[in-house]
Amino acid sequence: MKLKFVALIIALLTLHAMPALSKARCTPVYIFGVSASFNDSIVYITDIQIIDSAWIEDKGNMLLGRLDYSYQLKAYVNAHGEANRTCLVSFAFKEKDIMKKYQRMKKRFSGTKKRPSKYDIREIDEEEFKFHSVTPDGLTADNSTIDKKASRRAEKSKAKKEKGMLKDNHSADGTGDNPDSTPVIPPRH
Repeated sequence: MKLKFVALIIALLTLHAMPALSKARCTPVYIFGVSASFNDSIVYITDIQIIDSAWIEDKGNMLLGRLDYSYQLKAYVNAHGEANRTCLVSFAFKEKDIMKKYQRMKKRFSGTKKRPSKYDIREIDEEEFKFHSVTPDGLTADNSTIDKKASRRAEKSKAKKEKGMLKDNHSADGTGDNPDSTPVIPPRH
């Protein structure tokens, strides 16, 4: 009985340690990062970027290598003299979903008119820092697929961004760099 229990535990640990058994797909995603410190009031936030070939686990739609993306941001911030910071990344498959997350994160750190925040938000442009695609270890062609529909959607977003038609995530008033763009009405507080 004891031998069967030990064999069962070893089998479960072996199956748990094999990430190659799960299926993954390569798809473009929208991503941004935030770097904050518990000892400092400065919060760094990157622009929303498109990663062409991010790996997503089919079960649960989790970004594989998420820790590696946050380490990319941490390395950038450390190289610029800001050590001991906590970095996180947020991603979405659609532009409007990532814009909601981005606005919610900025609102969290900027506060409201009644209760202004004590944080100093500093934005990192895409020219300064760019996320690079990460291929997880143990991933093979046998257990992966490429999402062609999402690739076409990302190409359209890139074309819009180059033409200046994509929503700008810098502007405080919502007008963006394009004077022809319609202003975004800020939410009521």
